[in-house]
Amino acid sequence: MRRVALFFHGRCAAVFLLAAGLVALTMGTPAQAQFSLAVSPPRFELSTKPGERVRDVIELTHRDTQAGAYKLKTADWTFRPDASVDFSDELLPGSCRPWVAIERRELSITPGRPYRFRFEVTPPADTPPTECRFAVMIEGQQAAAAPGVPVALGARIGVIVYVAVGNVAPVLELAGTSVQTVDGQATPVLKIRNTGTAHGRLAGFLSGTDASGTALELQASTTPIMAGETRDIALLANKPGESETPVAVRFPITISGKLEWGKSGSLPINQRFAP
Repeated sequence: MRRVALFFHGRCAAVFLLAAGLVALTMGTPAQAQFSLAVSPPRFELSTKPGERVRDVIELTHRDTQAGAYKLKTADWTFRPDASVDFSDELLPGSCRPWVAIERRELSITPGRPYRFRFEVTPPADTPPTECRFAVMIEGQQAAAAPGVPVALGARIGVIVYVAVGNVAPVLELAGTSVQTVDGQATPVLKIRNTGTAHGRLAGFLSGTDASGTALELQASTTPIMAGETRDIALLANKPGESETPVAVRFPITISGKLEWGKSGSLPINQRFAP
């Protein structure tokens, strides 16, 4: 059976998964989905203290005509430089999964009735300040069959959980700039170093003027930067007030403004980008 792991790091309220349909789409083959699942939220950012328990709920909605059977478990994960994710059933060094409890490992969900799946994390009382990271993996118990595909298809959803234990926080700083090809377009990129003790993200808009004198608005990718890592963050350009419509940048471009990170951190930007 072929499996596809889906990693959801965004802020959307729900994720709709068509297992066979999604995989077959990448193969250019039409397919009938065998199960579908809406998950909300796709990411958790929690906090607690050593020795104290924190609980939360994943809302699962099965969108099919018959009840859906699912398996659930935890996994460690690694965020690669290319923004892909490796999930691990084995405990990675420093894993906090021994602190995690999920309410059950097999689940049948009635169509149209959301199921509130509970999990909790209890760091030991002597835990030093740290960021606990793991995923709750949700997998259909039956493989999906797609017409014209010789192998059965399976899919997993990875719901990402961050738990700040004690006083941890990101510290983001600019380590360099470049122009790189992103989705086929030359794109200004910030190299961001995180010297803090928790993951961080950049947020906000910058102002830019390109080679033609056109005023642009640039938004930093919300890709997370893990503690101790340095990661390239693309600046996506659009016309002011039209953030959903990306535009191509005519280089060189001068970009200025301030990006926010963490609870009160900010990163001033005043850079010229040229290929």
